[in-house]
Amino acid sequence: MNFTDLIQRFAAQNPGTDSFLKVKEGTLALISSDAEHAGPYFLIYGFARSYVLLYEDQAIEPAFAEAAKKQLLQYMTRLEDAFRSGSAAEILAAMNWIVIDYGHSGKIF
Repeated sequence: MNFTDLIQRFAAQNPGTDSFLKVKEGTLALISSDAEHAGPYFLIYGFARSYVLLYEDQAIEPAFAEAAKKQLLQYMTRLEDAFRSGSAAEILAAMNWIVIDYGHSGKIF
């Protein structure tokens, strides 16, 4: 599986801890198989892991779960675009944007 496949699968799944768990597992596998992008994968892994730890045993409102999924998808697609550029500077800029955006967000994961 590659990052694009992981994004597509996540986008197609219902929002909730199961879909975030699959992102967590997928990015962990990608860290091992694509070391060049280990940092960005670890960033996404951390968000997915946090969501699972915070909400796996809780009833979550559908709107909340959808908002979290939308935010993580935005981060994943931002990284995917940077990967396509092939530029380390673009990847770093995408990671920085994600961290800053997350800091200004509701920090739901």
